[in-house]
Amino acid sequence: MSTVVREPGTPYVFSNDRPTARQLLDALGQMHDPFTIRRLTEAGVKPGSRWLEIGAGAGTIAGWLADQVGPDGEVIATDVRPQHIREHSGVTVIQHNIVTDPLPAGQFDGIHARAVLQHLPERHEVLARLAGALKPGGVVVIEEMEAGWSRSVLSTPDERLHEITAHYEAALQQVLRTAGNDPTWCRSVFTAMEKLGLDEVDTQSWQGAWRGGTGAALLASAGSTEQRERLIAAGMTAEELDLLAALGMDPRVVLRGILVLSTVGRKAAA
Repeated sequence: MSTVVREPGTPYVFSNDRPTARQLLDALGQMHDPFTIRRLTEAGVKPGSRWLEIGAGAGTIAGWLADQVGPDGEVIATDVRPQHIREHSGVTVIQHNIVTDPLPAGQFDGIHARAVLQHLPERHEVLARLAGALKPGGVVVIEEMEAGWSRSVLSTPDERLHEITAHYEAALQQVLRTAGNDPTWCRSVFTAMEKLGLDEVDTQSWQGAWRGGTGAALLASAGSTEQRERLIAAGMTAEELDLLAALGMDPRVVLRGILVLSTVGRKAAA
């Protein structure tokens, strides 16, 4: 098994400092932003409320939250590498590591994190901290991804893509597990929230389909490039990665998106 050394100061295998970071963030936004917005709307984003966006990435959700809470509300967007967060007059950007940096208790009406806790070995402790940072009646929305690359190909001009995506799933899972990622966490959040005493816990899921150069296909192309050395160490070949990167940008290719599980829990009102 290969050894993955995470960057100093960040728990993530995927880094915002790499050239492919913006492609990866754009792909995640294309895939999941509409569903995330639906879930946050259902959770009750209100004018004048105070929200915390953990691992804000490109800042698309933080910007949407700021539009909803208006000038009387507040949105704080954090990331260990915040350089890709888009500027918005209603968003305060803070460089912050949710594992090691302080977090005020009882301060937020809502907290959202997408594809963050699954990468953290300390995920249960972090979830408890997020619950503690809620005001009475506040809501936490945790969204995690369950990849299924081996079952993702819906259309391709090259039948080798079926086998390559299966190899990609196995190798990437090895890389992520070695770094502390838990691919089963997405299905554990519900129970974890209930054990913390959160109320009205609810999980819903969604995935779509994407042509080459967009969404899941773009994510596969960019991910195979960014993690090339680690994926080769985990058993993939350079030829497979080159083909995955190319087909991921081919509009004749259609990939089923990554399933996202969105879990909502509410802190008891005072």
